[in-house]
Amino acid sequence: MTRAVRTARRDSTLREVAQLMKDEDCGVVPIVDGEGRLLGLVTDRDLALRAFAGGRAVDGLRAADVMTEDIEAVLPEEALHGVIDLMGRRQVRRVPVVEPDDRLVGIIALGDIASRADQDEELQDALERISSRRSFWSRLR
Repeated sequence: MTRAVRTARRDSTLREVAQLMKDEDCGVVPIVDGEGRLLGLVTDRDLALRAFAGGRAVDGLRAADVMTEDIEAVLPEEALHGVIDLMGRRQVRRVPVVEPDDRLVGIIALGDIASRADQDEELQDALERISSRRSFWSRLR
C-alpha cells in the first residue's frame, strides 16, 4: 500500500484536487476531515464525468460536489485476498486503508498488488480470476 497519501478537504477547489493528482501522478485524492478521517474520494473519473461533463461552472465546484462517498475501505490487517475480492466486487482499482476510527492510513492499488504477485502464484491466480470476470472480451465468447 502507499502510505504517504496526499489528501484534500471537502471545501478544496477542483483545481486544487486536480493539481494534487498532477503533482502526485495519481488518479485519486482522498477527502478527509480535520481529524484525518476518510469522507470520500475524488477520482479522475469523478472530475471528468461529474464536473466537466456535468454542465456546471467548474470554477465554483468543490471536492464535496463531485466526490464519491459510497466507498469501502479496509483495515491495515486485511488479508490481501480480501482486498482483491473487494476490488472485484466493487469494480475498483484502488481501496483506501483506514484505522478502526476511519483515519486514513494509505491506499492499496491494483498496481501494488500486481507488483507483489510477481512472487506469489496464489495472488497471480486471484488476479487472473478477477481480470477474466471483468474483461469485456471474455464476455464476447
